[in-house]
Amino acid sequence: MSRVILPLPLPRPACDLQPGVTDPVWPSTPPAGVDKTIYDEEYGGQLARQRYLHLVTANLDAAKIEVLQSALSSIAYFANHQMKKQPAVDDRRTYDPPVQNRRVTITLGLGSNLFTTPQGDDRFGLAKVRPKWLKILEPIAGDAPSFSPRSYSTDFLFLLASDDYYVNEYLMGLLYYGNIHPLIKVVSVERGYARPDAHEPSGFEDGSSNPRGSEPGSDMHRSVYIQHEDDEPGWCVGGTYLGYRKIQREMRSFFTLTEVEQEAIVGTHKKTGERLKDPPPCSHAFKLNPRRKTPDLMGILDQQRQILRRPYFYDDGVDKDGIELRGLHHLSFTRHLGTAYDWRIRMWQMNPDFPADRAGCDALYGRFGGAMNVGGGYYFIPSMREGRFQVGL
Repeated sequence: MSRVILPLPLPRPACDLQPGVTDPVWPSTPPAGVDKTIYDEEYGGQLARQRYLHLVTANLDAAKIEVLQSALSSIAYFANHQMKKQPAVDDRRTYDPPVQNRRVTITLGLGSNLFTTPQGDDRFGLAKVRPKWLKILEPIAGDAPSFSPRSYSTDFLFLLASDDYYVNEYLMGLLYYGNIHPLIKVVSVERGYARPDAHEPSGFEDGSSNPRGSEPGSDMHRSVYIQHEDDEPGWCVGGTYLGYRKIQREMRSFFTLTEVEQEAIVGTHKKTGERLKDPPPCSHAFKLNPRRKTPDLMGILDQQRQILRRPYFYDDGVDKDGIELRGLHHLSFTRHLGTAYDWRIRMWQMNPDFPADRAGCDALYGRFGGAMNVGGGYYFIPSMREGRFQVGL
């Protein structure tokens, strides 16, 4: 009996939702010929991330609304064209297998600087339509001394994803050299990779508690996309917030611990990814997902503060002192930046008195966990209509 091999799901560029957020995704319903139990557990409704990601931040060297409109039109054309572009057939050797689809997605994020500058100026006359929760990332416990969130704030964030590293490099080059728009100036480029098993560099599974679903109305879509009933400007419907942090981990001390001691820091079983029966209150898993059965002081259940994580790992080598520079690009998409993502970080993860007095901050950011934030920002991912970004213009 031949083994069933499922083809990877493709992005959905012809959609009002920007690609690269909740897609590519495995369909919730299993295809014919596969075991439903296995499919539901390992595939159904889960993200099928591309193998590589480039995160490119950029500013627009302009202060006129007409220039912003022109830049957004150029970005939309660039994204639509590249995502629909078919792999070339004349650039492979005679006996090489054909490439069916490189699964390219280009996702645009808007920074708060487009709506109000750090000095409070209404740069493009868009302050009145600013997404409610969009702001410059604020410092928290766990930030590296060298990381100043305000200095990292930019107009744009581009998420360039595909299954081929060199494709992302090509797309980044188009932005960097001004081919997309001469006034878009690249500020930084970060590169990441996804492991098929979703295990992070210390061997633990990441993103195992994500909401699932490939259809509108699914848990995933309800957690991610702004709805008509939300207290947001009308143009924000169908968009989402992105909370991004670059988390570096110095793991030399972590690897001196026994597996049981490592599991106490992370809060999950290393071999299976399953949550510990009684995770320590300062463990990473508990601090970010306490799963209490009763509502909190605001009358909200923990599961209502759900986010969608789309992590990519990175390895920047070592510094001049031989210290490893690797970790995680932690990308979190959420419908409610303030009451979901921000709440989880400030009220749970970095609150030393949650869930009880002197419980401590997330142990992953402690001496043996070795984590610290070295970059990041908040962005708004607008929806698209007929190939155009919805930006309240």
